[in-house]
Amino acid sequence: MADGKKQKTTAKPLISGISSGFLLCILLLVTVWFTPALKAYLVIAIAFCIILSGILGFFIYWLSRKNNKLNDPDENKKKELIARRCQLLQKHFQNVLKVQKTNKRLQSRYDLPVYLWFSDKPQNDFNVITQMGYEAYQVDEFGNDIEFPILFWLSEHSLVISVSQGEDQHPEYLKTLYNCLKKWRPRQALNGLLLATNADALLGQKEAIKMRADQIKADLTRLNRTFGLSIPVYSIITHSSSISDFCQYFSGFEDARREDAFGSMMPFREHGGIDADWYDHAYDALIGQLIANMTSALSGQLNLDYRKSIAAAPLQFGLLKQNLWLQLNRIFGVNQLGDGLMFRGFFFTHEGSDSKNVDALAATISNDLGHEFYHPKSSQPVKQVLFAQHLMTHALIPEHMLVGVNKKKENWLLTMQTTYTLLCALLLIAILAIIKLDFDYQSQREARADALLERYKEAITASPYDVENLADNIPNLYSLRKIYELYNKPEPWYVLPFMPSYTIKPEVELAYITELQAVLMPSLEKSLANDLFVYVNLEEQATTLSLLNSYRLLFTPNKNNTEELRAYFVQSLEDQGVGTTSTLNQLTSLLDDAFANHLIPEESNTDLEQLARKVINQTGIETLLYQHIKSQTKYANRIDIRSELGSNYSQVYSFSSGFVGYLVPHIFTPSGFTELDLSVDSPIIKEALSAYAGVAGEAPSALEMYRISRDLRQLYKNDYINYWKDFTNNIVVNPVKDDTELSRLLTLLTNAGDNPIQNYYNTISKYTTINIEPVEPAKDEKAAEKEQTPIDQDQMEAMRLINVSFSDFHSYVSSVNDAPKPVDQWLAAVKAAKAYLDTFYQAEDARKLAYDTLAKPLQSSNPIAAIQLTASTQPTMTKSLSDAITQLSNDAVLSLAHQHLNLQWKNSVLTTFQSSLASYYPFSKNAETDASVADVKAFFSSSGAFEAFNKKYLNSFLQGTEGSPYLPGLLPRSGLEITPEVWDMVDVANQIRSALFLASPDNVSVKFQMKALTMSPKATEFMIYSDQPLFTYRHGPTLWKSISWDGEQQAEDNLNIELKDSVTSLSQSNFSGNWNWFKLINSQLVKADNQGAEISIGNKGEQIRLSVKTQGQVNPFTPDFFTQFKLPENI
Repeated sequence: MADGKKQKTTAKPLISGISSGFLLCILLLVTVWFTPALKAYLVIAIAFCIILSGILGFFIYWLSRKNNKLNDPDENKKKELIARRCQLLQKHFQNVLKVQKTNKRLQSRYDLPVYLWFSDKPQNDFNVITQMGYEAYQVDEFGNDIEFPILFWLSEHSLVISVSQGEDQHPEYLKTLYNCLKKWRPRQALNGLLLATNADALLGQKEAIKMRADQIKADLTRLNRTFGLSIPVYSIITHSSSISDFCQYFSGFEDARREDAFGSMMPFREHGGIDADWYDHAYDALIGQLIANMTSALSGQLNLDYRKSIAAAPLQFGLLKQNLWLQLNRIFGVNQLGDGLMFRGFFFTHEGSDSKNVDALAATISNDLGHEFYHPKSSQPVKQVLFAQHLMTHALIPEHMLVGVNKKKENWLLTMQTTYTLLCALLLIAILAIIKLDFDYQSQREARADALLERYKEAITASPYDVENLADNIPNLYSLRKIYELYNKPEPWYVLPFMPSYTIKPEVELAYITELQAVLMPSLEKSLANDLFVYVNLEEQATTLSLLNSYRLLFTPNKNNTEELRAYFVQSLEDQGVGTTSTLNQLTSLLDDAFANHLIPEESNTDLEQLARKVINQTGIETLLYQHIKSQTKYANRIDIRSELGSNYSQVYSFSSGFVGYLVPHIFTPSGFTELDLSVDSPIIKEALSAYAGVAGEAPSALEMYRISRDLRQLYKNDYINYWKDFTNNIVVNPVKDDTELSRLLTLLTNAGDNPIQNYYNTISKYTTINIEPVEPAKDEKAAEKEQTPIDQDQMEAMRLINVSFSDFHSYVSSVNDAPKPVDQWLAAVKAAKAYLDTFYQAEDARKLAYDTLAKPLQSSNPIAAIQLTASTQPTMTKSLSDAITQLSNDAVLSLAHQHLNLQWKNSVLTTFQSSLASYYPFSKNAETDASVADVKAFFSSSGAFEAFNKKYLNSFLQGTEGSPYLPGLLPRSGLEITPEVWDMVDVANQIRSALFLASPDNVSVKFQMKALTMSPKATEFMIYSDQPLFTYRHGPTLWKSISWDGEQQAEDNLNIELKDSVTSLSQSNFSGNWNWFKLINSQLVKADNQGAEISIGNKGEQIRLSVKTQGQVNPFTPDFFTQFKLPENI
């Protein structure tokens, strides 16, 4: 029936878990199926649903089983019983410790050895434990005559705890016992373990011995791990009477021999385990003792049965050796690492009871004779306890320290002890150091105070206090304050309030406060009264009001606002010329102390106050009231309008250095204008008047209130207008220096989403446009008259004047008759200019496009010129931006065009000239190589390189009224000028073309005439010839000889010149190359002009003078005719 109930209890949770998981799985699968987004991941979703359902089902199953167990009454009763017994075990453990402390004074809890007695049936071993000298503690007090599986045994020398290993034991009991031991002795919970084994078990089957040995080994291993120790284990073989004839062997011995321990202790092994050789030797030694003592045993016994047993005992004892080794080796055998449980020895005991014995010897002989079984004989029982009395005291307790300690606990203890010792030492040192530091600090402070006091006394003696002179009193008072400050400055951390002190701090504080009251406060009153008297005589109402208010504030004990007083006295000293930085700082400190201690002068000048009130009442207190209203938190709160200007405004314009007007007080906003009520009944004015009630006296009359209201409105209106005018005047347009900054500026200005210009004008318009709802007319005439008061008209007038003052800004961002706003028109022009410039920057050849654009006529129609055309009508900021944009845009396009001209100049003209002409004759006088006539033709002809460049690029330049020709720019009165050397070279090139191509525009040639002017008398003939004479002269009349230099077609490559007399040649020379005539004439040139030249040929004595006449207006034979043609690197 119980099994059926158990099956039912198990089935219920299983059914609940399966059903819950199944239902969840169905629900999730339906959800997945009807969710289109999950169909792409259908396999993953289904797998997830199944896993989640399985987890839920298992959780429901586990929870149901747990609830069933909690609801099982039998199980609950067992748990309650176990819990009660565990609590009782803890209680008995504590009581045992108390009893043990009472019986024996222990210096340490570790002085008392503690042993565990492990046995399958501890109740059968009570006689042995008692014989060893132990007394059971409350053996039968666990209730209901139940022998508890854990009992305590007390003695003077040690404590033994018997632990049952039978079925009556429970893990919770062991856990409770172990926790108690660890809590009591954490570093060394046990000193050893006595493993009791019934001899009858050793005579049984070997498989049973092995099983029990394995279980014992597991328990001992767990025990070592629990306590962190390697516990010595002593094997105690109990019930030795089970070994037939063994106990009878000792019947004839004296009691002393029977009380000694019978067994062997193994030498200590660090890594534990058991030595087989030692065991053989030890066990054989015990057998040898039995054999050796057999004679004395037989001589002491007359009973025949006992004598037979004595003779058989060694053999019976020897038959136990193998099984005992089997158990010991199984338990204490070493592992692969050479470690094992710590085995110390084995001992035999007999508890004195009659038990069934096993005649192993008879069984062995019967088996050898072939008998299947034998009938054991009964032997005489031995009623005495054997081998137990001295077992603990003589064998086990002497090595109670062999167990060692728990290393972790021991190291932790040493660490804690060291830490505690160090902390105590540090604490002692710290206390002594604090006492020393405190003493030194107070000593030094007192010594410094004495020195300052002596200095103060000397200063007072040299310069006594004078309440009429505030400036002279400040240094002496501040000297006293140094002493006061010395005792009131924050003390070091080591100065503790409970430390003994001999300070004079109270006396110093009293003396300082007394001097402030007696000297500083009268000095302040006198200084303020003197200034007030002066301005009363001058009838300065505003200053008098301010001073009178400060004067009354000086006599107010609880001053809410002392900044005005501080500012006044500081300014007063500065005006007197004694306001050095040091003096002002000293005065500020003295004032802070005086006001903090609520000090006031003792007497006031009431007559002076009355005079001051009369002066103030003459005109009013509007200015001071207005300043008071402006300083109120509601109106003084500032709004940072930079966010309304956009995130890009700082890249277009900035505020003047030091200007913070972008933090706009609330009073200068339209909402502040609306909220500020300056009417006669305004609570704001009433509050301001109440703040100066001590000065203003009683409430002003209605007429006075009207005047105050009107003046306040006038002040406010002017202040509002001036604030925003100052704001606009402090806007500085950022300079635009190069093309990169221009491109960035145009990009910002064409940004529709966050346009800094649009944001700027919209912001100014927003804060300078004030609209107030007009007052609705009342139904009756009296109410209408009341509403149409002059105050309302004043407010509307102030609003109108503010709007008119900034009408230019308002109209700039307003649309009239659906026309575009002026600001939008300007931005559209800027956008067109950007698009126009982008055509240059994005073109394949921006330089060529720039030149081509400028070379076209009617440049005034471009977008850049359109912006400049309207710049004069723009507001200040957009005018500055227009000027910057147009100027930089024009400069950028001119620069591109200039670069194009330079590039074409170098490629088409300069490179050609330098490579083919510049270093050749006649363009270089000293050149050894002649320039090719074909190259000269290709360069200088009407279709040559130079003229082609001139026609293509330079013809677009216009001649201004002054200066060099220019290429018109994008803006009127702007243009690109090139270096004047270019125009000079154009003229030189024209001259060269005129001289070389006079006869034919396609052929290079020079036609000239030559005749002799004079010839030395000695000379008889002059001749220029090549293959044939070209020019010949002899004394006589001369005629012009026409000569032609035909350039490429020149026939005479060499010209020979010879001047001779009738006998010899006086002078000879030769000129070769295409340019031989030019070489001849230039080398012998005397003078030249536009029409011709004169040359002289010969030596110093004998010469002939020739005249050369060229055709046209240009003479190519002048000295620098060709060499003057020098082209610049850049134009």
